[in-house]
Amino acid sequence: MNRAALAMFFLLAATASNEQLAREGKTRQDASVKASVEITIHAPAEKVWRVLTDVNHWPKWQPDISAAEIHGPLEAGATFSWTTGGTRIESRIALVKPYEQFAWTGKAYTAHAIHVWKLQQRPDGQTSVKTDESMDGFLLRVFFSSKKLEETDRRWLDRLKAASE
Repeated sequence: MNRAALAMFFLLAATASNEQLAREGKTRQDASVKASVEITIHAPAEKVWRVLTDVNHWPKWQPDISAAEIHGPLEAGATFSWTTGGTRIESRIALVKPYEQFAWTGKAYTAHAIHVWKLQQRPDGQTSVKTDESMDGFLLRVFFSSKKLEETDRRWLDRLKAASE
């Protein structure tokens, strides 16, 4: 097997593995870049879910995202594309458990990511939201760190909170 074929084999294997993990609501624990962040939102899970899963409206409340478009209904297997920081990302929804879990995989250049969101309705009417994300790819660690990913995910949660409350 030549180098190009071998590289393609590992790329396809990583993509399949990422999709399986995302379907299980998990991220890649051995990823070179990963983050986990939580927040409490003073709104019911149904409202937070509506804001979070309305992909086409992400740019309205998440200024880091300049464009977002879902291609089909909100269900496992649907794809969406979005642009953040000038980078276009192609994503595939892997898990949709209304009001509880939402997960997708994403690809941009040689980077592959898994993003998992978990919502938990609290008895006091608030919602706990946790996001876990992992990223891997050629030279990714050189250009992006777990600390930077954590900061980015913290902004997502802060803005989700503001849009939901």
